[in-house]
Amino acid sequence: MSTFLGVGINGVVQIAGTAVANLKNASFSIKNDTVEEFATGGTNPNQPVLLAATNQHYEIKAEQLWTDNTALSDAIASGTAVTIIIGPKGAVTGSSAPKYTFSNCIITQFDLKWDAKSAVSNSFSAKATSLAVGTF
Repeated sequence: MSTFLGVGINGVVQIAGTAVANLKNASFSIKNDTVEEFATGGTNPNQPVLLAATNQHYEIKAEQLWTDNTALSDAIASGTAVTIIIGPKGAVTGSSAPKYTFSNCIITQFDLKWDAKSAVSNSFSAKATSLAVGTF
């Protein structure tokens, strides 16, 4: 089970079941890939004659307070799949707060930023192939 720490933390990244990063300001999108085929000579050549959904994937964006965590850095560098759990209302067990668990996530972008006040944080984007929706 994941432990969420602090106010404003609404997610966690896990590698092999171990939490390696706490997240804030997380969001996700559900995307469907489609197949579209157009035919000439139809009544509307700008409208596909076939439109079908194919694969579905999930895109996650989140910010993380910076920690010197080699496990997460190694996963990013090697393309190792991670699990991302997002709890928009926090993660109090038994609270019935929504829980979104993304499996087989590959981190596709990683950004590091800092400011004059020496606050360091990073943000990342990831794609996942599996989503389980539940409660804490």
